[in-house]
Amino acid sequence: MKVEVPMEFINNLVNKYGCTQDEAIKAYMDAKSDSEEFFHKDIESKLASLTGKNGYTHKEITPKEIKQHLDKYVIGQDDYKKRLAIATGYHFKMVHRINMNGNDPKIKRFRKKNTIIAGPSGSGKTYCVEVLGDLLDIPTNIVDATDYTEAGYVGKNAEDMVRELVDFAPGETKLEKAGFITKFGGLIFIDEIDKKAKEGGLIGHDISREGFQRAVLKLIERKQISIDSPHSPASQMREMMDAQKGTRAAKKDENLINTENILFVIGGSFQRNVDNLESLVKKRVSMKSGRIKEDGSITVVGFTPKTEKTKPEKLRNYYKEANADDYIRFGLLPELVGRAPIRTYVNHLSKNDLVRIMTNTEDSILEQYKFEFSLFDIDIIFKDDAIDYVAQQAEKSKTGARALVSVWEDILTNFQFELPGSNFKELVIDAKLCKSPQDSLFKMLERSPFMDFIESFKNNTGITISFNKSAEKYIKNYADKENIQVTEAIRTLTKGIDALNYMNYDKEFVITEDILKDEKYFDKIYVNWHDNNIE
Repeated sequence: MKVEVPMEFINNLVNKYGCTQDEAIKAYMDAKSDSEEFFHKDIESKLASLTGKNGYTHKEITPKEIKQHLDKYVIGQDDYKKRLAIATGYHFKMVHRINMNGNDPKIKRFRKKNTIIAGPSGSGKTYCVEVLGDLLDIPTNIVDATDYTEAGYVGKNAEDMVRELVDFAPGETKLEKAGFITKFGGLIFIDEIDKKAKEGGLIGHDISREGFQRAVLKLIERKQISIDSPHSPASQMREMMDAQKGTRAAKKDENLINTENILFVIGGSFQRNVDNLESLVKKRVSMKSGRIKEDGSITVVGFTPKTEKTKPEKLRNYYKEANADDYIRFGLLPELVGRAPIRTYVNHLSKNDLVRIMTNTEDSILEQYKFEFSLFDIDIIFKDDAIDYVAQQAEKSKTGARALVSVWEDILTNFQFELPGSNFKELVIDAKLCKSPQDSLFKMLERSPFMDFIESFKNNTGITISFNKSAEKYIKNYADKENIQVTEAIRTLTKGIDALNYMNYDKEFVITEDILKDEKYFDKIYVNWHDNNIE
C-alpha cells in the first residue's frame, strides 16, 4: 500500500521536537492510522444511530412465550408472570411498531402498561424482572426506592434512575445510549415503593415521601430529562462553556431523553406495623355485610354473638383482592396508582414451593453448589430428606426464596473450606448432616470438636486450654439432651471464656465439669481479677 508523507510537515516536526526524520515519519504514520480508525468508527456510530442498524434486533416474542420462559426460572406466581408478560410483550411490540411506522396517528401516543406488584419479600418480584430483562435483551434498571430522594435533597433523585438506565444501554457515548432507548425502549423496576408511601395516621402532606412519588409520576407520564446529571462537574463545565459560546439553546435538545418508551414496574411488600395493605383489604372485604364467603357462609356485621366461637380463617392472600383505593389508602398517590393500570400480586412461598425452586428451576441453587464443588473435583449429592429439611427451615424464616441461600450456606460453609485439596471426592448431603453439619464434618475428617475448639481459641488468643474427661462427657450429654451439635454445646457452655484473653492469662487453662455447670464462672473470675489489678 502506497502512502504519501508530506516532507514539509515531517521537517517541521524534526525542527520542533529535535527528533530524527525516521522517528517523525513513524509518529506521523501511527497518528494517521489511529485517526482513520476513529474516523470509521465515528461514521459507523452516526449511521447506526440514524438507521437503527447497530447490531440490535428486536425480538418478536409473544406474551405466552415470555411467560413460558419465566416458568423455567420462577416457581408459581402465575398471575404475576402472566400480567408482566402482557405488559412487556405489548409495550415493546408497540415501541417497535412506532419505529417501523412512526407516522401512524393511531399509535402516536400509546397507552403504557405500567404495573404495580405487591407481595411478600423473597417471592420472586425482582427476580422475574431480572430474567425478563435478559430474555428481551433490553436495558433494564432495578432500583430500590429507599436509595432515592425528591429533587433538591441530598442524594440521588428519581431522574437519576433514568440516567442509570441510559448507562446500561449499548453505545459508545451517552447520546448513542440514549438514542438506543428512545428507539428500542427500556425497563425500570422500582422496588420498595411502599417505603415511600405516606405513613398511616399522618395528618397532612408527607413531603419526603410524596415528593418522590410525584417525581416518579412525572417520569411515568413521559418527561424529557437530561442524560447528564446537572450536578456533575462535567455537566456544569459544559453548561458554562456552551453559555460562553452562545450554543446552549441549540444543544439543549440533544442531551435530553424522553421517558415515553420506558416501561415502569413498581412493587413492594406493602408491609408495616399499622395498616399494612393486607389488613386494609381484609377490613374492606369484611365490612361488606352479606358477603358470601368461600365456605358458603354469609357475614352479617353487628349480629355475631360474642359467645360464638369463630372458626380459624382459611389461608388467604389478600394482596390478590387489592384495588386502586386500597393502594391509595396505604399511602400511594392516586395519580401514581392511576398511571399503573396493571395491578398484580405474588403469593407467600410454601414449603412445597421452596422444594420446587431448588429442584425444578433452570438456575437451581443445588446445581450451582454442584458446579462450585466440581471446581475442586468434588461431587456433591443432595438427598431428598436434606432438600425437605432446608425447605422447612427456610419457610420458618418468612423471607421467601432468599432464605434458601442462608440455610444452605450455614450448612455447607465449613465443607467448602475444608474439603478442597483433601482426599474427599464425594459429599453426600442428607437430613442428618444438615441438622449437625459441623459434627458430621469432624467425623468425616476424623477430628475431635474439642480439639477444633482448642486450636481455634489458641489461634485467636494465644492461650492454651484443655478439657478433662468429665468435662467432655458433660458436654456430650448436654448436646444429646438439648438436641444440638457438640460444637454448639461447647460454645454455649464456655460462654465468657474470652475473658481469659483480657486477664492476660498465660498458663494452660483446664476446663472442668464444675466450671461448665456454673454459668457465671468466667464472669466471676474476670470481676475478681479486675478488682485486684485495676484501680
